[in-house]
Amino acid sequence: MKQFLRVHCLNEKFLRWFWLGGFLLLGISIQSFGQGCSQCLDSTRATPPAVQAAYRHAILLLGGAGATLFIGGTLLFRRTR
Repeated sequence: MKQFLRVHCLNEKFLRWFWLGGFLLLGISIQSFGQGCSQCLDSTRATPPAVQAAYRHAILLLGGAGATLFIGGTLLFRRTR
């Protein structure tokens, strides 16, 4: 029983560090959100401000949809395990 508790505690510690590292990497990657190739920047600068705002909105929507699918899939996988 003691060995089971030791393994269980190690697993919890690993998961805590894993999540902390994941959030840290996510925070670092947000800083690079505004980078893009010069070709894309030139083509979006040539569009009207309304189209640029629509592009920004679409990017956020697509990112949110992808994150929702990933989180939902992770939760579903975790429940079935």
